[in-house]
Amino acid sequence: MMPLCKNNYIRHSGTGDTFNVEIDPLPTKFDNHFIETCRAAEEIYSLKQGKFHILYSGGIDSEHTLSVFLHLGLDVTPVIIQLNSGYNQHDIKYAFEFCESKKLKPMVIDIDFDHFVKSGQMLSIARDIKSQVYHLSATAYATGLLDGTVIHGDIEPYIKLNTDDNKWYYCQYEYDYAKINYYKQKGIYGTTHFGCWTPGMTSSFLSDQRIQDLAGNKFPGRLGSESSKHYVYNRHSNFNLVVRQKYTGYEIIEKSEIFKHESFEELKEFGKTCNGCYTKDYFEMMREHGLLT
Repeated sequence: MMPLCKNNYIRHSGTGDTFNVEIDPLPTKFDNHFIETCRAAEEIYSLKQGKFHILYSGGIDSEHTLSVFLHLGLDVTPVIIQLNSGYNQHDIKYAFEFCESKKLKPMVIDIDFDHFVKSGQMLSIARDIKSQVYHLSATAYATGLLDGTVIHGDIEPYIKLNTDDNKWYYCQYEYDYAKINYYKQKGIYGTTHFGCWTPGMTSSFLSDQRIQDLAGNKFPGRLGSESSKHYVYNRHSNFNLVVRQKYTGYEIIEKSEIFKHESFEELKEFGKTCNGCYTKDYFEMMREHGLLT
């Protein structure tokens, strides 16, 4: 099985209140984030088995991932999950438009989401993979329909402001590991953690001036790095990734009749058992790894 991260330099354990993350020492010498990401893409591609798939939601993370592999001239197939009837069209329109602009032919996986919920599949998969986030069930299910190598462009390093103490924290959530649980159960080859696959990617992201300035409270009103990562992605590449409103893809579902199904309430209760969160003071973490400039 392909490692979740290179040499498993990030490891998690426990669940709920006992959830914890350990990170090996990060490199203090590294290239910019674009170069580090290209290097990671080449390494992962060298490990591929069969056809190489990249899950493409239309969000900026998956578009950045796809752009890197295309920049390197690698043969990849974008995979778009379509939740019927038209539930996530507002989100995946970015994916279809990008593929059209690059003359790419994506693989489209259609999921009848109402049936997915009513049949019990959504809840069953969520329980199996220990996901408190119902969105991940459909993504996991779609992943299991693919052969070869499957990559998710997720889990870039993330920092968040704690408004109680006004400090910034590096965060990882237990649900970040739900999809890899499905990989293990179904024997799927690939990684769900391309966004932090190498230590160099993590060092270069967290050390980027935009992220340091964010943690230094130079952008009042910002609560997390979600709205800053496009600066990191675009800084040294020629991708010019378009900033777009952040969607989960499930906004319409949450206003639809299906969202009243009992499975969602059951998942809410179950989710309380696997809602762990690991946090580390950003500046403390940077000092520990020798990354502060």
